[in-house]
Amino acid sequence: MKKNIGFILLTCVLGIVGCKNQNGKSTDHNKIDTAAILRSIDSLGAVVQKAHTSGDNKLLASTWAEDGIFINCQSEPVRGRDAIVTALTNMPPLPPGSNMTVHPLEIQVLSKDWAYVLGVDSLKIAMPGATTPVVTTMSFLVIVKKTKVGWQTYRETLSANSNPGNKDQ
Repeated sequence: MKKNIGFILLTCVLGIVGCKNQNGKSTDHNKIDTAAILRSIDSLGAVVQKAHTSGDNKLLASTWAEDGIFINCQSEPVRGRDAIVTALTNMPPLPPGSNMTVHPLEIQVLSKDWAYVLGVDSLKIAMPGATTPVVTTMSFLVIVKKTKVGWQTYRETLSANSNPGNKDQ
C-alpha cells in the first residue's frame, strides 16, 4: 500500500465562504449553500483517502473528472483520469516513519459548480541517527468541479518548496 502526497491533498478541507453580488449583498437567485459544497468536498477527500488506504484504483478514478489534469513537481502534466490514476499509483511510497500533514491555507467556493483548495503539505521524516527530523514542504492547488456524478478533482498541482535550514513549516 503506497502513501503519497497526491492521495493526501484532499483529506483536510474545512471553511465557509459567503457568496455576494456586485453590490456585496446576497440575493435569492445567487445564494450558494457553501456549507453543503464544503461538506461534499470533505467527502471527496475522504473517498480519496479510502481509495488510497484500500488500494482501490477504481474508487480513486471516481474522484477525478474524466478530463482532469495532474501536475507533480518537475513532471509533465498528466492528462485524463486513467493516466492520472496510473501516475498516482506509481509514485514511490513515503519513507517508513514519516508523517504527512496537510495545511489548507485558503478554501474558496467560487460558484455552485466550482471550488478550490490552496495549501501546504509538510512531510516530516525521522532519519536514522539524526536528532531532529527532516521536514520538506510542498504547495498544492486543487480545483474541484461538480460533474454529473458529483464533485470531482478537475486540476491538481504540486510544487516543491525551498526549505532553507530545513525548519519545521
